[in-house]
Amino acid sequence: MEKGESFKIGKIMKPLIILIPPSEGKIDGGRFDCLNKFEEVTERLLDELNSYEGDFGKLYGLKDRALEKAREINGKIKTAKTLPAIERYSGVVYKGIDYDSINNKKLFDEKVYILSGLFGLINCKKLIPNYKFKIDFFKADKLWKEKIADFLKDYYVIDLLPLAHKKAVNYENGIEVEFVVIKNDKKKFAGHEGKLVKGKFVRWLIENNIEDVNSFKKFNEEGYEWDGKRFIKNL
Repeated sequence: MEKGESFKIGKIMKPLIILIPPSEGKIDGGRFDCLNKFEEVTERLLDELNSYEGDFGKLYGLKDRALEKAREINGKIKTAKTLPAIERYSGVVYKGIDYDSINNKKLFDEKVYILSGLFGLINCKKLIPNYKFKIDFFKADKLWKEKIADFLKDYYVIDLLPLAHKKAVNYENGIEVEFVVIKNDKKKFAGHEGKLVKGKFVRWLIENNIEDVNSFKKFNEEGYEWDGKRFIKNL
């Protein structure tokens, strides 16, 4: 079965898991101690980063002070204070989620997982330091893929990952949820606005304890409507 095919099943029979991306924006600092143990893949990626002799500006896609800041942050990964992942990320998706005001945090903590290029598929309460690392650095997506697939086999996946992160996941039961806009009969991904709505969708899934894909049609934010396969907004 291909990813996304199982949207036809209606009632979800396996435990549900929601996959969301990390964000480039992160909160600095932390309240908890540094990590004293890393996953094997994380250690390998950090070794690759520490021994890298190429163009760091090209690697990070940054320059000047932003590049210096990224290298400074990554140089302290093993000694930096940590925060729960849901507090670390500060991007648009996370603003849409607005975790602090969610009523059922226990359910959110059980169902929502974040796919980090450096730390793999992590629970939103996982303690992590600040870092700068994309999913395509040193083929991180391929390094995580088998481990992630083994974890996902017991779940029904609601996949809200962007294209770059989808390369790191493989599952038999699940659905890819996309937000697209149609203008002049042309479809395109929703972009920045879509990220905010994506966060609101995650929040809605948790607050309503959604267990049925057919219930997606009840979600309506910013003019997006479920057509059975994706959320569409006509401009």
